[in-house]
Amino acid sequence: MANASPTVIHQVATRRTEWVKPIEHYSVVEHFGPNVITTEGSTWRDHRRVSNASFNERSNAVVWKESIRQATAMAKAWESRSGNTKEVMWIGDVYPDAATTSLHIISRSGFGVKLLWPGEEQVDGELEDGYEKFSSHQAMGKHTMTFEESLHTMLRDFVWMGVFSLSILSMSLNEAAIEFSYANNGEIEKLPFRRTKVVWEGYTNLNTYLHELLDLKKAAIAAGLAEKDALDLMVPLITASDSVPSDHSAPKISTAIGTPQILGNAFIFLFAGHETTANSITFLLIFLALNLPAQRRLQKTLDNLLSSLPSNPPDWPYPSAFNKLGNSYLGACINEQLRLITSVAMIPKRSISPQTLVLDNGKVVKVPANTFQHFCAQSVHRNPKAWPHTKTSFRQPEKANDLDDFIPERWILEDETYHPSTSTSSPSNIKKPTPNTNDPLLEHATTIEELETSSSLDIGSSTLFRPAPGAFIPFSDGPRACLGRRFAMVELVAVIATLMREYSVELDTREWVSEQDMRGMGKEEKERVYGLARERAWEVLEKELGGLVTLQCIGRKVGLRVCRRGGEVFGDLDQ
Repeated sequence: MANASPTVIHQVATRRTEWVKPIEHYSVVEHFGPNVITTEGSTWRDHRRVSNASFNERSNAVVWKESIRQATAMAKAWESRSGNTKEVMWIGDVYPDAATTSLHIISRSGFGVKLLWPGEEQVDGELEDGYEKFSSHQAMGKHTMTFEESLHTMLRDFVWMGVFSLSILSMSLNEAAIEFSYANNGEIEKLPFRRTKVVWEGYTNLNTYLHELLDLKKAAIAAGLAEKDALDLMVPLITASDSVPSDHSAPKISTAIGTPQILGNAFIFLFAGHETTANSITFLLIFLALNLPAQRRLQKTLDNLLSSLPSNPPDWPYPSAFNKLGNSYLGACINEQLRLITSVAMIPKRSISPQTLVLDNGKVVKVPANTFQHFCAQSVHRNPKAWPHTKTSFRQPEKANDLDDFIPERWILEDETYHPSTSTSSPSNIKKPTPNTNDPLLEHATTIEELETSSSLDIGSSTLFRPAPGAFIPFSDGPRACLGRRFAMVELVAVIATLMREYSVELDTREWVSEQDMRGMGKEEKERVYGLARERAWEVLEKELGGLVTLQCIGRKVGLRVCRRGGEVFGDLDQ
């Protein structure tokens, strides 16, 4: 059953041992080994405890700096493309570049591997010995793909690993093949066909790269060069395994951690650590182009807050700059995007025994064992009982509320420009969820903050609206909430602040008016043309969203015009 009740969602999410993850549905992401996504019970607890060691504020400072660097590199890549200039850039689809940005961030911050944009060259002496092959634009040694090519291949096409077993995929390189009914026309085709060859090549290359990276990490640990508490997502797993000397301290665990578990978690961190934030960067830029007044307010907020910080973004201090920006209108914009289009639309749970749940109206219901329940993020994020809203929509007047609209103001407490017509929960009357201190996952937590962030999503702001527990689940809820939620928020704040301090984004309107004629239009004509582009963009967002794992525009895309601030064509338009 699908669930859009914050009350029920939070009950289910916090009963970790009574409502479990149906891990049998996640085998497609286990080809490199068991990991924190594909395990349950004490095995999951050990994976989680070991991995959690790397996610700390010292690590987040690394993410902050790398995110700023990668956002700047993405803008330079846009400028260098054919037909673009430093002043105006046309982006047909933001997602591929956002995905590259996020992949570079997790690769550098989480694994010490610096990936390069096209045209970007490696600085001599910047990488330690042995890491050059991971950054090279050319495949080296026995590899037939670069590290980044193999990553992109597996992250894009991993679903084929669920269609064919590894043994069948391995036949893709052989002329001897099995018969397979080809879906397009029902004719009998034979392996190999092109896609399975590419998938197998990507898998074998990435598998070799991950083993080579593992060897480098082991050597660094043995030499005493692995930094304690640094964000290296492999090192805690290695130190918890039997592959390093016993004098290295590691969390106490009962599960055997070996090479499959280390590589399995490395892959899942690369996958989950880049695709979800890439989606958020993409959709937030589109929403800012759809809501130009919100974009102007964001830029004014950034101008005000950044005026007291160093002028060079890499010098913005962490965590003070992050806290200042994240608790501002920028944080409201990010949260509103996550509310409207969350990365994972449905989060499944299964009851292992009969359960009792309390509904919103106080009614108690009994649920039998083996009941499947799906947290429906798209619906609970639009539940009018849980969110500030007005009874009219500026975009769709026929609707009963504005919860389908991108309105960051709903997150601003006592905002002077937004007046919800209904009251809802506020920070003053929402009680923080009481952590389950009997959960073995929390037995090593030493502070209340650790307990709360282990068991619930904390937006981390005293100035923004705090939804009721279970109402805002972009990173899920409860003990199985995303390990990297703070990592993701640090990355999003840094990337969007870096971009929007310098640039403005508008919808691509060249389908209706040429670039040369744009500047000569009067306001009425601008409103007409931009209205057409806005209508098309919303249609794409409503009809083209889909995906096997995360929500993306899988058909038509929303094109953007990115320009230096001051070069806007439609900057004077109202909503």
